[in-house]
Amino acid sequence: MTSIEPARRAVPATEGEREQMEAAFRAALEQLPANTGFPHSVRELARPLFEVGWIAGVRTGHTGPALAEVPLPSHTFGTALSNLSAAMDAETGPGMGQLVSYHGSQERAHGRYWVTRIDRELDYRGRESVRYRLSEYRNGAFVTALTGVHGWSVTALPQHWQM
Repeated sequence: MTSIEPARRAVPATEGEREQMEAAFRAALEQLPANTGFPHSVRELARPLFEVGWIAGVRTGHTGPALAEVPLPSHTFGTALSNLSAAMDAETGPGMGQLVSYHGSQERAHGRYWVTRIDRELDYRGRESVRYRLSEYRNGAFVTALTGVHGWSVTALPQHWQM
């Protein structure tokens, strides 16, 4: 019988490794262009991924270039955070005032609309049910086009309503 136990025991991150990681994470965020504007939730989603990579680098001795002021290009961090942001948006659905593409069962209504209401409630099993009100913007006002739209019937687009 062979042993499948690792040769070394796993050791959690030390306080020093966490402090180094926090400083490196702040430095990485500072490299991003000022207008990037990633939400706090995306940054917090990125933090544990960064921590794993950073601590693995510290333990294997491969953080030297980052510490020697040879930073990664800012688009490297921008791409990583954008991917996380897109994943979060896909998971949580569109937000209020966001442009969406409707592709649900009402084929005559397929097109682009603004989300003007989000209704969330629990079903009898305790799972959250989300329904959207979709509107068109005509003559300076939102006009309801569809109500009770399921999340799987819309695709969030990157535009948000701005006055």
